[in-house]
Amino acid sequence: MPRKPAGNPTIADVARESGVGTMTVSRVVNGGKLVSAATAARVRAAIDKLGYEPNEAARILKGQAPRTLGLIVPDLADTFFSICAHAVQQMAAKHGYMTLLLASERDRESEARELAMMKSRNIAGILIVPSSAGCIGQLRELRARGIPVVMLDRTFPGLDAGEVMVENREGTKKAINHLFEHGHRNILCIGYDSEFNSIAQRMQGYESAMTDAGLKPQFAVVKESALVGPQVLKRLRSSKPPSALFTLNNVTTTQVLSMLQRENIHIPQEVAIIGFDDFELAPLLAVPLTAVRQPAAELGRSATRLLLERVHSHPADLRPARTRIVLPTELVIRRSCGCEAIRKIANDGTRPLQ
Repeated sequence: MPRKPAGNPTIADVARESGVGTMTVSRVVNGGKLVSAATAARVRAAIDKLGYEPNEAARILKGQAPRTLGLIVPDLADTFFSICAHAVQQMAAKHGYMTLLLASERDRESEARELAMMKSRNIAGILIVPSSAGCIGQLRELRARGIPVVMLDRTFPGLDAGEVMVENREGTKKAINHLFEHGHRNILCIGYDSEFNSIAQRMQGYESAMTDAGLKPQFAVVKESALVGPQVLKRLRSSKPPSALFTLNNVTTTQVLSMLQRENIHIPQEVAIIGFDDFELAPLLAVPLTAVRQPAAELGRSATRLLLERVHSHPADLRPARTRIVLPTELVIRRSCGCEAIRKIANDGTRPLQ
């Protein structure tokens, strides 16, 4: 008969004691549903006998729900994602949950490893800003195990998951229409990551505004951010250079502003610019940036609230029609568009910037 091992017991010790494989023990420990009741009871008896307590095993044995949320973002160096992550952690802590925060570094393989790691732990639910469509299969597996999932900023169709986004099309249209007010007709739309629906929606908003005005849309959409500056410079040196630029996210904006400074191209005298995504230093630039502001913190808070609702709800109550939240954007006007006065255009019109 197996004896209680000396020192801290391992998952292999539990497997030997209960007469099952280590994978079966892992499934029981992490709340998996692919184990029979009799086998699960045998594994729990072995865990109790040996005193094995990995991660939240003790919590499982006491019948308590896990109190950790998983959060995966593409890049914590990106201000937008770091603000979202901070808001998620604050909201989770307010409700008694810890947050396991990981950054995929926009890498498909890293994202897959991080999802696999979270799958092996006793996670109550997962929030994710996807870095690739490759995560869809793993997210479906998580949902099949009963783990709630909420996607924020970027979403994919066909998943039983919550979605929190902003009004990408509407925010872009406000920006382009404002450039029209300054007399611009040759407006170049610049960015990358067009495979994600958030960026695609901004491109659609730009195209719609241009075609509605009887103008031809012009895109400079590249595969990676490092290619943004050279592509824009090429367009600016063409025979018909754009008089205004619209950047699809704040990383693109940074690349464009750096290039314009290196080339000594003056804003807005030589070219106007509006960016999608505001950031903390935008008002402090030599020429303060006009930008479409996303409510980054509210995006994180709303996503966390939605996830916790799903964590605490019975599966029958999770109706897909209730899982999408769309937050408004606002156009913060500074000087890069050509305006001298500082004001803010929101959904309800124009008012002074507070």
